[in-house]
Amino acid sequence: MHSKQSSKHHPFPQVTLDSQCPPIDLCPGQNLHGFEVKAVTPIDELRATAIELAHGKSGARLLHLCTDDTKNWFTISAITPTPDDTGVQHILEHCVAAGSRKYPIKEVLFEMIEMSLATYDSTCALNRVDHVFYFASSSVTRDLFNLAEIFFDSVFHPLLEEATFKREGHRLEPVDPDKPTGDLRINGIVYNEVKSGMTDPRVYLQSTVISGLLPDTCYSRNGAGDPLVMPNLTYEHVRAYHQTYYHPSNSYFVFYGNIPTCDYLEFLVDKLEAMPKTETDGFLHPLRPENTRPPKWKSPRTVSASYPIGADEPLAEKTFLMLSWLVGDSTDLEDAVLCRILSLILFGNQGSALRKAIISSNLGNDLLDDCFLDGLTGPHSTFHIGLMGSEADRVGAYSELVVNTLTEIADADFDAEKVEAALHQLAFEYKEITPRFTIQTIQRVINTWIHEKEPTLLLKTGSCLSSIRQRWEENPRIFNELIRERLLDNPHRLTTILVPDPHMQARLDAEENARLKAIRAQLTDGQLKKIAADAAALERRNEQRNSPEDLAKLPQLSVSDLPEKPLHIPKSVETVCGRPLIRSDVYSNGVNYLVLNFDLQGLPQHLWQYVPRYTDAISKLGTSDMNYEQMAQRTAAATGGLECSPCFSAHALDPGQSVWNIQFRLKALDDKIEDALEVLHDLVFAVNPRDTGRLRDVLHQAAAKYRAILMNRRWYPYGLASATYHAARGISPQAHLSEIVFGFSQLRTCRMLLNSFDESHEELSGCIEQIRDFLLVRGRVAASFTGSDASFESFQRKLAAWIRGMRDEPIVPAPTGFKPDDTPRREGLVAPVQVANCSHAISAPHYSNPDSVLLAIGAHMVAGSYIWNEVRLKGNAYGSFFGYDPIDAFLCQGSYADPHIARTLNVFAQTADYVKRADWTQSDIDRAIIGTAAYCLKTVPPGNAASDALAQHLTGQSQNMIEERYAQPLRATPKEVKRVLLQVLEDNRDKAAVCVVASREKLEAENRKMAHPLSIENIME
Repeated sequence: MHSKQSSKHHPFPQVTLDSQCPPIDLCPGQNLHGFEVKAVTPIDELRATAIELAHGKSGARLLHLCTDDTKNWFTISAITPTPDDTGVQHILEHCVAAGSRKYPIKEVLFEMIEMSLATYDSTCALNRVDHVFYFASSSVTRDLFNLAEIFFDSVFHPLLEEATFKREGHRLEPVDPDKPTGDLRINGIVYNEVKSGMTDPRVYLQSTVISGLLPDTCYSRNGAGDPLVMPNLTYEHVRAYHQTYYHPSNSYFVFYGNIPTCDYLEFLVDKLEAMPKTETDGFLHPLRPENTRPPKWKSPRTVSASYPIGADEPLAEKTFLMLSWLVGDSTDLEDAVLCRILSLILFGNQGSALRKAIISSNLGNDLLDDCFLDGLTGPHSTFHIGLMGSEADRVGAYSELVVNTLTEIADADFDAEKVEAALHQLAFEYKEITPRFTIQTIQRVINTWIHEKEPTLLLKTGSCLSSIRQRWEENPRIFNELIRERLLDNPHRLTTILVPDPHMQARLDAEENARLKAIRAQLTDGQLKKIAADAAALERRNEQRNSPEDLAKLPQLSVSDLPEKPLHIPKSVETVCGRPLIRSDVYSNGVNYLVLNFDLQGLPQHLWQYVPRYTDAISKLGTSDMNYEQMAQRTAAATGGLECSPCFSAHALDPGQSVWNIQFRLKALDDKIEDALEVLHDLVFAVNPRDTGRLRDVLHQAAAKYRAILMNRRWYPYGLASATYHAARGISPQAHLSEIVFGFSQLRTCRMLLNSFDESHEELSGCIEQIRDFLLVRGRVAASFTGSDASFESFQRKLAAWIRGMRDEPIVPAPTGFKPDDTPRREGLVAPVQVANCSHAISAPHYSNPDSVLLAIGAHMVAGSYIWNEVRLKGNAYGSFFGYDPIDAFLCQGSYADPHIARTLNVFAQTADYVKRADWTQSDIDRAIIGTAAYCLKTVPPGNAASDALAQHLTGQSQNMIEERYAQPLRATPKEVKRVLLQVLEDNRDKAAVCVVASREKLEAENRKMAHPLSIENIME
């Protein structure tokens, strides 16, 4: 699937420092409504109590993490082992969202999200190789149970109609609907999603590494699906798979938050009673560790594979090399934590010994971390050391380098500071309340529970870290021994070589075309016409919207159920040396967050393109007194992370008042705050870009990252955002600067700098120094803080001293090179991708315009009806959106993993016509009001509070303004919403800027279908 308040507001989780979890009066052995209490376990690290239960009749297992958090979660996980490469679990996950026995409504889960306070990041589904995970959350109890009602019926009683399988999975259809007996093609939403992923070399690397390291297990198979194999999957197979695995006796329910446990049990009891387990439902639990452990190897192995690149792309330094080990059991907490600490010691920061050795070897462009394998190896702990931007003939030198470096590290005494830094980093990973804190907590439960381990095992990392620290103090060579045991002396090691192949895509296309021609040759004209008729019928079906009468049957909120006011970040504003310092009162679990902000107004025009190189210098270079290795080690030991990035916005009351900033974001624990502030000071005041060798390495890493944004499936939101910046760069100064700093032009800039590095590095270093010195002006400074009183006082003192040490001079605006487009741009950017990202941008009213709120409702309406229906359901793109940015004052329509271009751009062009025809009722508008209100009612994690509070201050969004903006749409009517939306769309009908990223072949073919073709440019050169 795609991919809320107390008197003293502590948004996430809603507890105070001295609070306790809700009182629990349950005890093991108790029976409630047919549920037996198996265990009641305090989880001090979460300020929670875990209540484990089992439902005897159905066989369902349940666990409630009781906390004071008002954001409650309901989740269902079923064991779903990967049987083959057909993507059966992936397609099924999509299909269950399309209507159920009790609620036979098209796209029922999507409809619920549109009419609830849920958002896509809090109500969704995730597939793993061994299980599927459905989750919903809300801060309104009624809303949560409405969602849970739909989720339960959809998961266990889906309609699973064949038409849904054909739309979501795959189907045959004519290439040209007007020629029903002509050539055939394969289409389908999941098919297109997976096919788009096959442009990402990391997908090939994942598959090659895991199938090689864990052969003959379900983890060696492609859970997402292989486009060449997916057409073998039949509708009957999907139904049979659901019947086998989607049953309560094979499922795990996890709840989180402050809703009483009994309320969940009362909600589930009748549903589960109606689904008793039987002998055939006993399940063999094929994922238990004893059934998934491959035999240990007696000697290392090597495997080679290839991935496709553009036919005209140069091959140099596009090979991936990776060494991988099977090292342990991820369901053994202490073992898993030991391996994670070792990973952090070896390459957890820019100065780590192994990372430094690999980067400085010049055998490749950048280290490839092993995070891309998270969740793909089940109960197995694996260890990976990868290199991107290399050559196949360097594999021997690379392997020798890694082994020799590991040997040197294992033979030497470990620097205690490096171990302390790794322990510190890991403590942050488990302690910090991130936006995904709850979902990660629940997944830790599932990741052990499905393998028959104690469900709260991975929630006790704090005590485990204490135990490991004690072991290390008793045996300082524990990590030396671990390197030898798990890596150097471990024969279960795989060397993977992934090389680029400019002919591979042509071979894959030829294989698919041959398959289609063979199928067509076996069909009569009558059968071909039947396929065409079925495809046309499916499109007509997809055009049909759910009726108001059907939608009214869904359990849903009404506008009157919404809270009277939006959530606020409680904050105060102080001044330090005349500059603003905002403090947010949000519980942060002992972590301090601060933002140091500098106004970028007046930056000389020639320096904008070098801003990303300055931010890279902050995170990857040294200072006047320390080289990058020393600085990286110091940063890791003192902070939980230090980031630097620009942001471009406008003032909420005046669209002509630009708010352009660069921000340093730092997080640190109380006992490290002084050291962390010194780190921040040294980087802000004395970052040193004159280490020429290191600067070249950092440029190589940047070029690799920008290429990844184009190629890698996991980057698709960023790739689509880059297309939007590119399209809108002639609409607003903010989009213009975003394109320069974040957009595709940075790939060219990096390559230009690398190609002429020997001649240009002095100029580059000088530009970075100019940006550094430009910032150090008192009037540019603003700051924000979330955390403890003591740390706040430390920051306050330091900030005052820093400001006093800066120059006192006026801020003078300077030109940026922005010029509004006279003629709308229509551009096609060539990249080696099989499907397209399409973006279409127009000007729109600013935040200060009274119609802005109504336009937000209209955008929600169009996104959830017209665009979703036309681009995703009918066009089979993986994703679609219709977004309105009131601060930057533009409206954007887009698609990603899209098999179409001309068709999609035509859909965008006809949005105004759809709005004219739309017969929206007040019920439709009310659902959109609830959907848009969800974003005003989202809880703010403490790590975001400092940044969000500062953004509100800098853009002039007062609490009263935010409350008025929240209240205004509650009075919206269909007539008003339609008026505003039509005015914007019709006024800009011929002024849309368009950017499409796709292959040259696809762009040229689609251009022939368009009256106004795209200008085509290769962005990879």
